[in-house]
Amino acid sequence: MSQVDNAVVSAHLSHVRIVMVNTTLPANIGSALRAMKTMGLSKLVLVAPKTYPHPDINALAAGAVDLIEQIEIVATLEDAIKDCHLVFGTSARSRTIPWPLLDARPAAEKSMQAVVKDQQEIAIVFGREDRGLTNEELAMANYHVTIPVNTDYGVLNVAQAIQVICYEMRMAAMAFVEQKENPEASMPVTETESMHWDEPLVTHEQMEQFYPHIEKMLAEIEFMDPKNPRLLPLRLRRLFGRIQLDRMEYHLLRGIFTRVQAMNNGTWKKSVDKTTDSSEDQPHA
Repeated sequence: MSQVDNAVVSAHLSHVRIVMVNTTLPANIGSALRAMKTMGLSKLVLVAPKTYPHPDINALAAGAVDLIEQIEIVATLEDAIKDCHLVFGTSARSRTIPWPLLDARPAAEKSMQAVVKDQQEIAIVFGREDRGLTNEELAMANYHVTIPVNTDYGVLNVAQAIQVICYEMRMAAMAFVEQKENPEASMPVTETESMHWDEPLVTHEQMEQFYPHIEKMLAEIEFMDPKNPRLLPLRLRRLFGRIQLDRMEYHLLRGIFTRVQAMNNGTWKKSVDKTTDSSEDQPHA
């Protein structure tokens, strides 16, 4: 690959954050920082780390100690990804409900396409050293991402996995920059075609208001039993996470939910009747 503008590559990568959940070993945080800086990433968010700060972080970060000052510490995964548009959860385990799954390379290409075309914020979420991410945490992701490994010995610790993902992110960013500088260069092949949106895409934080609303509406019309919802809430998350709503679509759907609720409890009909009665009292032109 030819030389590309490193500043432009870094600008693209600045939209990607690495999120580590409940990390136990401080050395893994330091190693992750070193892996990130080597590949040009700088945003690390720690969700309730077990031990922080710690001298091992500085020691293992080596020449990347400047990134320690930029670390963001949050209490929950929701806080870590609330302003993101596209979230990838790392998983090596099969789940009750299959989730959209991408290997590391197409996931990186999809991420950079979202950054380059729509300036989306991307999060790659890594779980605990001993048990990864919970099902509930994985359900917050739009996609699951996995690293193709030797099936006879598929063992990577969290820092090594971060190194691989960061490498793929850098390669994808370089490919997009090179294509812009040299239009004859081949574009990365992504899972689906992209498009320029006429409205901003909603963030994870907004979707976390969307899901309780649709579930409440479905419970009120007795489509879902709130005491025994089974897998319906999870399937709804998978469906809408895969779609990626924009702001207009988001408000449209929530407006529909509100109207359905009003019609179900009778307040919509009363409102219409009241409006009709009032209009009949008015003189006609």
